[in-house]
Amino acid sequence: MTGVHMHPHFGPGFEVEKTKRKVSGKVLISRLLRYVTVYKRELTLVLIATVTTSVTSIISPYVLGREIVAKYILQSDFAGLQQIILIYVGILILNWAADTIRTYFIGGIGENMLFKIRSDLFSHLQELSFSFFDRSDSGDVISRVTNDTDAIGEAFTSGVINVVSDILSLALIVIVMFSINIQLTLVSLLVVPLIIVCALAFNSRFKAAYITQRTKISGVTSKLEESISGIREIKSFTRERDTTEDFRRVNLENLQANLQTAKVMGLFMPLMQVIQAVGSGVVMVYGGFLAFSGALGPTSEAVGTLITFLMYVGMFFGPIFDMTNFYNTIQSALASSERIFELIDTQPGINDSENAVEMPTINGEVAFENVTFGYDPEHPVLHSISFHVRPEETIAIVGPTGAGKSTIIKLLSRFYGIQSGSIKVDGRDLRYIKQKSLRSQMGIVLQDTFLFTGTIMENIKYGRLDSSDEEVVNAAKTMGAHKFIEQLPEGYDTKVGERGAGLSVGQKQLISFTRALLRDPAILILDEATSSIDPYTDLLIRRAMDVLLKDRTSIIIAHRLSTVRNADRILVIDNGEIVEEGNHRDLIRKGGLYSHLYEMQFREPEAAEYEAPPFTSPAGQRSLLRRGST
Repeated sequence: MTGVHMHPHFGPGFEVEKTKRKVSGKVLISRLLRYVTVYKRELTLVLIATVTTSVTSIISPYVLGREIVAKYILQSDFAGLQQIILIYVGILILNWAADTIRTYFIGGIGENMLFKIRSDLFSHLQELSFSFFDRSDSGDVISRVTNDTDAIGEAFTSGVINVVSDILSLALIVIVMFSINIQLTLVSLLVVPLIIVCALAFNSRFKAAYITQRTKISGVTSKLEESISGIREIKSFTRERDTTEDFRRVNLENLQANLQTAKVMGLFMPLMQVIQAVGSGVVMVYGGFLAFSGALGPTSEAVGTLITFLMYVGMFFGPIFDMTNFYNTIQSALASSERIFELIDTQPGINDSENAVEMPTINGEVAFENVTFGYDPEHPVLHSISFHVRPEETIAIVGPTGAGKSTIIKLLSRFYGIQSGSIKVDGRDLRYIKQKSLRSQMGIVLQDTFLFTGTIMENIKYGRLDSSDEEVVNAAKTMGAHKFIEQLPEGYDTKVGERGAGLSVGQKQLISFTRALLRDPAILILDEATSSIDPYTDLLIRRAMDVLLKDRTSIIIAHRLSTVRNADRILVIDNGEIVEEGNHRDLIRKGGLYSHLYEMQFREPEAAEYEAPPFTSPAGQRSLLRRGST
């Protein structure tokens, strides 16, 4: 069954499960060749080696049948036999040397091609906007960079040059066969139309099978990546069995896709072998008839001719057989290449405009003017938001969950494009500023701290790669992180696992604060950066906050209102709108939403103000039933 199914994570324009290619094979091959044609010198050596291999392969049967057998063995010429065997061995050695050179260089070109494709894919991923990753399945993206690229490499290293060699060999074989006997050659060619018809008949089946196969292995990669990333949640909720069942399901789908491919191959290849056997049988019967009738000359010559011809017939079907195999391999490679180029062709949601300029040194003035934005344009998250931040001013943005707080800083960082209004830094509209020049002068500390696999020193230097070890240590001391780092087994050279495994949440956040301080940004953004810190670490952070926030524009987003009481101004967001503005004392006096949120966090009576609906857990229900039954 053919058709197109939209992948839920990629949305329109990014189709990953289908059984028909949207791009022609000619276009895909043309794009792939761009990765190969840069190696002109190596390709020239490969071509010379390929021609040498093909020619020596064709000469060998002729020397063996028409010379060694017919002229020397059947005529008992031992002296001549020794000389021709030396020539024959020389041909075999030349064939081996040429094939070795061909294999070495084609392997090198293939690996370099894969390196370039993967590099292009990774570089392009770095340029894509947040909106792409919001709707993308990370496992599918990983599969495109790994599995699909490998499929292309396999087709090139084991197929492309071989098929060139096969075509050349086939042409030479036909020429030699015609020179030996025209009638036998014409009989041999009778089965070629059957091979072409079978290949065309299986064409659509192979395309569908390989496209499905590439998609299903992508699903396995996605589930594997998700399960590894969420292993703590899986174990915490004791969902190992359910997760295993989910993986078994996608793995089973992958198995079924591979079995379907094997089924098509299992029908196709034996059919080719039957046709080859029939062709060889016809040649042997007809060749025997010609030999017995004397049409092939004297006995010794006839025997030599028939042996030579039968070897060429075997060689004749070999390239055809290889090309049918290559046809299947290339279908898999084309399915993979379409997925790869589909990713490469995906355009960033946010691009620098043609007249965008570099952002000069930022003073820190920020202005939102009637900004409206929605991740889904039909459902805005922010509604005509307007506010102004003075240079070196510290403002806090608070409000209920989902009010749009984090969206504001994502827009300020230009991770997304606004629908209407304008955002300006130092009076410059961000739409006409190069993104990297803006973000290079900003520092963002998120609630979910991400540390890379490596040392503590390397993770802190990620904020500014050219910083010295002394600067790192000074920044850590300022942020109160130096003490715990020094107590680690290898201090600043202690290696941390993926996402900072081995460190506590508070320690990871202290490192992220140190990283931000080292960057020394003109605009600092703290997005729920202290929400997961324990009281002791919170105290360390508060002591360092005066240093961290000094002489720079700072925007703090927080649920924990204790961290924003000293802000110059507090903006209260609700339902995508600014509903209150002022400092902590003024907002408490107003008795509005801020005051209500503050009371809920710091006073006991909130339990009386909010009466939760009655709830009895399943275990409690079972307990009640047991008590009722007694």
